[in-house]
Amino acid sequence: MEDFERAKDKILMGTERRSVVMPENERKNTAYHESGHAVVAYLLPKTDPVHKVSIIPRGRALGVTMQLPTEDRFSMDRDQILQTISVMFGGRIAEEIFMNQMTTGASNDFERATETARRMVTQWGMSDALGPMVYGENESEVFLGRSVTTHKNVSEATMQKVDAEIRRIIDEQYALARKLIEENRDKIEAMTKALLEWETIDSEQIKAIMENRPPRPPQPPQSKSSATPKEDNKPTSTAAANEGSAQEV
Repeated sequence: MEDFERAKDKILMGTERRSVVMPENERKNTAYHESGHAVVAYLLPKTDPVHKVSIIPRGRALGVTMQLPTEDRFSMDRDQILQTISVMFGGRIAEEIFMNQMTTGASNDFERATETARRMVTQWGMSDALGPMVYGENESEVFLGRSVTTHKNVSEATMQKVDAEIRRIIDEQYALARKLIEENRDKIEAMTKALLEWETIDSEQIKAIMENRPPRPPQPPQSKSSATPKEDNKPTSTAAANEGSAQEV
């Protein structure tokens, strides 16, 4: 099972880059950042459960908060999308509150949050102010190196209303995430401490922290037992013993 878990993490989160040595201040900032994502996701009822949080660099990311759905999903409702946007802001807010700084680590979070809010307003008809209407039509023809082109079929005044509605969604979800983090500062601190000590925590440890219980230490990797039983009174060679130790590491 451990091999399957590692394979899943590699596919979903990317390959670990343990050769990357981060300064302690940046490592601490990453721990607060990922704790912010995880705490907001845990507290909001319509987001996917947090499966694992890690501050081991993977791919281009310095840390990862992995959420996994509990069942197959083919669409999302408005509340689910709004709460997902809130989770995206949890990292930057935690940096501001606990580290008193802003870093470039949240750039992808902002990009995805803004794009999601824009689609809610312009494609999915999820704005009460602008109604069930598409604002701007996409053409999927590829030409001259462009994958998608957009034709504006609305007035400048309407586009200003679209921008204002996107701004409203972003501001409301940012405020919600900040409120949750401010009210659960002790959970953020406890989760950050666990991440700095163990680098990766799983769903059971996250649940313990959120329930104000001390998280259990990481489970040690299972050693592979030999299929061939040793004969009685037969000494074990030093080479064999060393080989077994290497496999455990």
